[in-house]
Amino acid sequence: IMTLRNGIILALCLAVAVGGYLLVGKPGMGDQPMADRQAGLMEKVRTNPQSLTPAETLSRLEATVKERPDDPQPHYFIGEILHSQGRTADAARAYQSALRRDNEFIPALQALADSLVELNNGAVSPEATRLFAKAYELDETEVRAGMWAAMGAAQAGDQEKAEQAMRYIYSRLPEDDPRRERFAPMIEALSQPEAPAPEAE
Repeated sequence: IMTLRNGIILALCLAVAVGGYLLVGKPGMGDQPMADRQAGLMEKVRTNPQSLTPAETLSRLEATVKERPDDPQPHYFIGEILHSQGRTADAARAYQSALRRDNEFIPALQALADSLVELNNGAVSPEATRLFAKAYELDETEVRAGMWAAMGAAQAGDQEKAEQAMRYIYSRLPEDDPRRERFAPMIEALSQPEAPAPEAE
């Protein structure tokens, strides 16, 4: 399984392979010219990528944003680093930047939805529900996204829509998929009519 750090390193290595960097200075980063600093970082990516610190990785990604302005991936990986540092709101903005470049970039769709849930204290807002649903619509192997979309519908009070979504996801799972065992009780719970509110005495 690729870890977050290894995934970011891989993205940086791919960026280096593309070449054609535009290296510019950045205020507040010391006396060393930005071009020299970025050249040093690229050498690290080539020779010893695991030695990159989070700050160095973030710096390299920020440079890649300038080099590849239409690519959603650097923005997404910036979001991943920011999220790992507990900066969820900043991470959400980075994911939004990724989606402005490709509104069907599934990793950013799910990451932004997750961030919105986290910022909303665990509640699945209509926007998060939409993002999860779009990720699942684009790729039905993203079962987790489909489940969260169904959960959002349930939290919004649309039990019927939530049940339909869960039944659809269930029907698309292979017969030997162990997740089917977890789906059955959830579908059963959603199919139960809500208990009437107690009458006032």
